[in-house]
Amino acid sequence: MTFKQVVWKMAKVHYKKYLLYLVCNSFVVMFFFMFSTLYFNEQIEQVKKLESLDYMLNVPGIALIVFTMFFITYAHGIFIKRRNSEFGLFITLGMTNRDISKLLLLENALIAFLSIVIGLLSGGIFSRLFFLLLMNSVGLEEITFQLNSKMFYFPIIIFIIIYFFAIGKSLYLILKRNLLQSLKSNKVAESFKLKSPKLGVLGLVLVIGSVLGLFITYIGPHAGEFLYIWFTITTVGLYLCLSQFMSFFLELAKQNNEFYYQRLLLLTSIDYKFKQLTSILMMVTMMIMITTLYSTIILSTYTLNEKEVLNQNPFDIAFLQPKTKDNLSIGEFDAVLNNEENPVQKHIVIPLFSYYEKTYDGWYNLYNIMTVDHFNALTSREVILQGREYLRYLNVEPAYAGDVKEDIQEWTIPSREGDITYSLKKSIIESNINSLLGVSDFIIVSNSEFEFLKANVNGFASNLHLINVVSWKETTKAVEDLEERYSNEKIPPIVDVRGKNVSQENSFKIASKIGSHYRNIHSNGMLFFVMTFLSIIFFFGSFILLYLNLFSEIDKEQAKYQKLFNIGITATEVKRMISREMTIIFFIPTLAGMGLAFLYVISMANDVGGVIRNPEILLQFFSVSGIYLIIQIGFYLYARRKMFSHLT
Repeated sequence: MTFKQVVWKMAKVHYKKYLLYLVCNSFVVMFFFMFSTLYFNEQIEQVKKLESLDYMLNVPGIALIVFTMFFITYAHGIFIKRRNSEFGLFITLGMTNRDISKLLLLENALIAFLSIVIGLLSGGIFSRLFFLLLMNSVGLEEITFQLNSKMFYFPIIIFIIIYFFAIGKSLYLILKRNLLQSLKSNKVAESFKLKSPKLGVLGLVLVIGSVLGLFITYIGPHAGEFLYIWFTITTVGLYLCLSQFMSFFLELAKQNNEFYYQRLLLLTSIDYKFKQLTSILMMVTMMIMITTLYSTIILSTYTLNEKEVLNQNPFDIAFLQPKTKDNLSIGEFDAVLNNEENPVQKHIVIPLFSYYEKTYDGWYNLYNIMTVDHFNALTSREVILQGREYLRYLNVEPAYAGDVKEDIQEWTIPSREGDITYSLKKSIIESNINSLLGVSDFIIVSNSEFEFLKANVNGFASNLHLINVVSWKETTKAVEDLEERYSNEKIPPIVDVRGKNVSQENSFKIASKIGSHYRNIHSNGMLFFVMTFLSIIFFFGSFILLYLNLFSEIDKEQAKYQKLFNIGITATEVKRMISREMTIIFFIPTLAGMGLAFLYVISMANDVGGVIRNPEILLQFFSVSGIYLIIQIGFYLYARRKMFSHLT
């Protein structure tokens, strides 16, 4: 029998090893391709540029690459670990290191090729379905599913680089190992040199300390500066907890002989599993923590969309009408905007006079001047200005006015008759005009002074229109008609002082609730889509990692439980032991990850007033965690049933 026939026969006998390995690699290619269909979609790339979403979409992409590196390396390590004794046997039959290398490279090249083909085909099917479902759910129906060359070669190149790096590492270790080590690889027990209960306690202290540190420092404009430091400390502490805390728990359990000896097999087995699977449990815990935390943040932001729209836009539609042409009356405007189902309820027109003042460093300050009567009508106040008094009005939320410069008691403006000085009466800070309109700083003067400034100052006039309708959600068509009527192409060229400071394209602006709503959908909805996508990837990835570990040593587990059967332990007792062990392995990382995410949510909520002022954040967290936990229970029941069938 030739070497090829021996290899082929062994491959047919152990086909499940190859099949599981192929499925894992196909899984990686499929999800990388699905992410590429999102990231390299031409319409989404335009949104990224407009809404500055590159950073928010790059971070999940980097997280996916890190996860892929760990996942492929680990899956390949398990695949090779189960075949070490085979390589030892091949060497005894006369194979050289060159033959082993050739065999390993050829079979892995074939598996890589099949993984790429299967991953791209399945990814193409699922990405289209997933894309359509989620895009419709977040209101991004106008973004269509596309395929281009970047979507194909990006996942292929990343996969090949990581895949063959893992192969090179395994090949080096195989060739470095001697024949005896290869033959006895399945019979050598793993040893753990580090065993210190005190380190487990230290890890718990680090985790608690990092969360408290984040809670204290995550306030104010520099809230995020310490986040990475605290997260690193949390990671180190969690690793020590997972690797050593069971040793600490065993020391405590030994103080109660009845408790300890009744659960001796379970406790020692869990201690061994935790030390053996520390890296995997660590990875799963962090994946669950990041997924739950990030999902809560994005979902909270997305669901608060309408509240933000209302806060930023007191009026349904607001726009500045340049006094160039088409100076329609209020009735004519309402005719453009009105329809039977959604009539105009309120329409305020405020004349403005604006001028630019050049600063000492070459920049320009824009002053928007309004009469006191129109200001009183806008704000429902009864301010009275006499002579050359002025009122400074900042159209911003008081909470965001901290960076505004202190008021100048005297305001001087050049006119044809010389400099004119106005004295400050008071300042008012409140939001009454749509913020995205771009006008926030106003000078309020008396009616007579307003007319005087218009006649004697080199500036330009415009009308500020503020409109409310019955339902702002039904104003899409009205806003489009208004933009078409006052498109920049229809406005005569700017020939006054604005020409030096304002581009022709920016001379007409509309700020509407419906426009802000769609902008938030494009940004927050996009992030919600990406996070949902990554949550699914990380969820399946964490389950597969646990599943691989539990079933990669199934032969050893069968031998262990067979010995227990031989000394009189019943199948019912074995099932109970398996169930308890799997419950701990499955749900300790899940609960630890969710617990850390919960603490991070509470700490990070300090930056927006805390969870007491924003209880909806906790609602979003428990919704995400609940869905995650329910699906995890389903996977646990499936894995437990499979384990029962193998071992009993």
